[in-house]
Amino acid sequence: MYKGLLSIAFALSLGSAAFAADLPLKSNPLLSGYPTGCGFYYGAGTAGSAGAVNSAVVGTQIVQGELNALIGYTCPFAAQAFWFAEGSVGMANVNGSVNGLALSGPPILRQRLGAGSPINAVFNPFGTSLSVPSLPLLPNGVTANPNAQPYFFVGLEEQDMTPQLGGLSGSGHVWVVSGMVGVGLLTRLSNNVVVDTWAGYEPKSTSFCPGNAVGCATLGNRGAVGVSFKY
Repeated sequence: MYKGLLSIAFALSLGSAAFAADLPLKSNPLLSGYPTGCGFYYGAGTAGSAGAVNSAVVGTQIVQGELNALIGYTCPFAAQAFWFAEGSVGMANVNGSVNGLALSGPPILRQRLGAGSPINAVFNPFGTSLSVPSLPLLPNGVTANPNAQPYFFVGLEEQDMTPQLGGLSGSGHVWVVSGMVGVGLLTRLSNNVVVDTWAGYEPKSTSFCPGNAVGCATLGNRGAVGVSFKY
């Protein structure tokens, strides 16, 4: 499943890489790059997820991608350690019976809190069960620092899944809320942009279905991966 998710995130991230190449980082203080100390940052990214659907035919799976914008705050502490908190707003799509990327998809919100230090490079409680995506194709002349910074994170995800699960829950809206844990890598590029590649695990979700008279459909265990460009 994760190989498929990596393919989704990598394909979507190519568009973000081209966008990053066109931004004049030095001409505007807001585009001076990802903070080296404490400071705010913003960015754009992609993500993909896949997993089971509860209250449906056994074996039903859902696969989707998203494009998102994010804002966050990061700060170093101790020796070479750091933490960050960020939130993103995105547009999800469902490929079910339609090929390609649908930008008219429902909204998806995500909040993450993470921390990292050199010890994360040798200690990973998830073993090989979570694999972060590879770096996307970089613009000409831009290189990546080989010393990427690993981190752990916890998060929360909320999304409107009415188009996908509305038929299982009646005529009202279906909002799905999921927790998340995962690992990631922050890679600084030569133009002071940071590429964030991450992978997470989302256990069974809870749902909120305003206006529904019948049961509220939920999602089962899922995996998710993402790639973001941060400034």
